[in-house]
Amino acid sequence: MVEQLNAFVSSWPPALQLLAVFVIGIIPFLESYVGAGVGVLAGIPVVLATTVAIVGNLVALGVAVWLGDRARRGVTARRQKPESERRKKIIARVDRYGVPVASLVAPTLMAISLTAFAMVTAGLNRQQVIVWQAITVVVWGVLFGALGMGLVSVAT
Repeated sequence: MVEQLNAFVSSWPPALQLLAVFVIGIIPFLESYVGAGVGVLAGIPVVLATTVAIVGNLVALGVAVWLGDRARRGVTARRQKPESERRKKIIARVDRYGVPVASLVAPTLMAISLTAFAMVTAGLNRQQVIVWQAITVVVWGVLFGALGMGLVSVAT
């Protein structure tokens, strides 16, 4: 399978290969970890594939935080009623584990960009969310880039 993927992707121009990995990095639930792994398995050098996937995921993260901040402002401007149960649950979990742990563990349950959106919309500190979600993007991207490199070395 790895050889077939390499043969298929190697026929593409290098810029298109990198663009594909970048786009995978933007897509929720694929993000930096799938983008890095696919890029490496497709024959793109591990550092380049991982970097491009991470940059794509950081773009999605920035958009998610911006949208979450806008949504939060709209909700608080109109809020006349008590907090929702969903918001209370999110705040309780983050209060229990903190933004760093919630950020690093969240990709096992939910997309990084969606987690950031939910955290910012819930009213958590935007800068703290950005920093820890960016760290999460890098950690997961590097981890899956390394796993992809290991799979390539085993397959060849």
